[in-house]
Amino acid sequence: MKWAGAMFIIAASFWIGWLKSRSYGERLEQIRQFETALVMLESSIAYGAESMESAARSISLSVDQPVGRMFERFAASLAVWDKGAEQLWTRIVHDESTKLSLKKRDVQIVEQAGAMLGAVSRDAEKRKLQLVLKQLERQREEAAEEEKRYAGMIRSISLLCGMMTAVLLL
Repeated sequence: MKWAGAMFIIAASFWIGWLKSRSYGERLEQIRQFETALVMLESSIAYGAESMESAARSISLSVDQPVGRMFERFAASLAVWDKGAEQLWTRIVHDESTKLSLKKRDVQIVEQAGAMLGAVSRDAEKRKLQLVLKQLERQREEAAEEEKRYAGMIRSISLLCGMMTAVLLL
């Protein structure tokens, strides 16, 4: 019975460490998804081939969840929202940020992407999105470095903590 409990402790601690280390990879992937989505949005703005609502809808279909869900909500809400797209974007990013693995700085950068949507010229929107993309690129590099540095270490430490706890309890 003691051995079963020890194995349970080891498995649980490894699982907790694995979940924590997985968040590093999720952050990196979500930053990449935002980069892809914002490049698509920039193209839609630059060529003006479609409305903001249809551009957001097509982006939501092209990007995986949870980033795709944000653009889906943005597209659905644009039709009924009577204020500016900037306020809607900020609200949606704020609401959805709890479901993302992004850091606070990443979320602030994503919020900046919608800072002037629909309020300024296409050229100004395009320049703003290019600036945001450069900032996201830096965050992506940082996220890749953190994943490389910390993900394996967290898994190892959690396994060792579980083993140490099991040994102490035996």
